[in-house]
Amino acid sequence: MDEIRTELLSSKGIGSVLFLDETDRKKIIEFEREDELNGSIVCGKKNNAGIRQVLDCDVMMGFLTNNEFQWPTNHIKVMHGDKLIGEDVCDPLDLQEYRDDHEYCVLGNIVILYEEFLKGNSSNDPIYMVINAHPFPSIEVVSGISGARIASPSRASDEYMRSLSQEDKMVQVGSFLLGFNLKPLEYASSLVAAPLKSSVY
Repeated sequence: MDEIRTELLSSKGIGSVLFLDETDRKKIIEFEREDELNGSIVCGKKNNAGIRQVLDCDVMMGFLTNNEFQWPTNHIKVMHGDKLIGEDVCDPLDLQEYRDDHEYCVLGNIVILYEEFLKGNSSNDPIYMVINAHPFPSIEVVSGISGARIASPSRASDEYMRSLSQEDKMVQVGSFLLGFNLKPLEYASSLVAAPLKSSVY
């Protein structure tokens, strides 16, 4: 596990790595279940498919990021039925262009077609948000692991992870959960003690 921590900290923008045990996993499951039940005030129902994928991995860790971390693109999708009506945009210049275009509604860094947004909010088939996981192959140089991916946690899980960190919380601007699987025939000795999953919601 120390080798994975070293690889993570060598990635630009990662300021703190958290080893999460089974107690942490169960608490995060509860936070995420409650978050999905509450949904998003603006975008209705929330489906954090990415968190489910991470929670389904053999091992789960967390890390906090600062402004230098390269956030994944195509992270959030806003749907109305089976129609994509919005998504996250990372580039500040692109965001400003969308803000200046009256066809779009910009909420933070999420860009939504304005007309479709109004239709969704007045429809019996409401809009909903899907949050995806993303591959994180940089740690797969460590022997014995595969399928590494990261996902954005809910605000409650984010606050929980920050409470576990010993780093200066003022410099951290975000957090991710990291999940990966263990290769049965290639167990590295440093991974044997890793806490394995027991359940997902």
